[in-house]
Amino acid sequence: MWDSIWQILGMVTAGSLLWLGVIFALAVLMEIGLPVTSPVFEALLIFTGFEVVRTGYFAAALPFLTVAMVGRLCGSVASYGLSSRLGISVIRRIGKRIRITEERIDQAKERLGKLAIPSIIVARFTPGLGLISNIASGTSRIGYRRFLSAVLIHVLAWEAIFLTLGAVGGKVSKSFDPQLHPTLLVIWIVVMVIVGISVSYLAFRRIRTSKKTSLPLQ
Repeated sequence: MWDSIWQILGMVTAGSLLWLGVIFALAVLMEIGLPVTSPVFEALLIFTGFEVVRTGYFAAALPFLTVAMVGRLCGSVASYGLSSRLGISVIRRIGKRIRITEERIDQAKERLGKLAIPSIIVARFTPGLGLISNIASGTSRIGYRRFLSAVLIHVLAWEAIFLTLGAVGGKVSKSFDPQLHPTLLVIWIVVMVIVGISVSYLAFRRIRTSKKTSLPLQ
């Protein structure tokens, strides 16, 4: 079973046109609010870092990493562009369906303030604020270059974090029998994704708690 998972991950990240198209579509969906895509990409990035350390061939991972980055940029630019053109009216129409309200957009706008690039980066690393930061940037008319720069920095940092986690796992695996590598890889991916989800959940709960305690008493 572990060997099959290894082969599937290798096939997805190998760089074939079909799978690159799937990666691009998933990356776009990730930017427009499909949460299930995040653990998928985290697992693929960890696998890629693991394989780079194990084989030493970084060039083989470049098509996957590039397409994933371009897909996320396209998705974020699309949500930014639509919100910039349509304004807050689009939130009034579909906001309830994607759990985004005018109040949350206003809060995001306040946080963005004058330090647009750092604020967007921090917001994108905060669970539940990725799409909101895109929409808030569009409705606030934040400059396209500043927005795109912030998104690019975030995506590069995000990819680097999970590639590094995979590389650490790959380095550790060299101390074990190569036949155990598929099993070790799956265990490492599961542990790291669970840790990532747990940290995101705790951070999200902390944000919600801080918002509730900051509300004035009626």
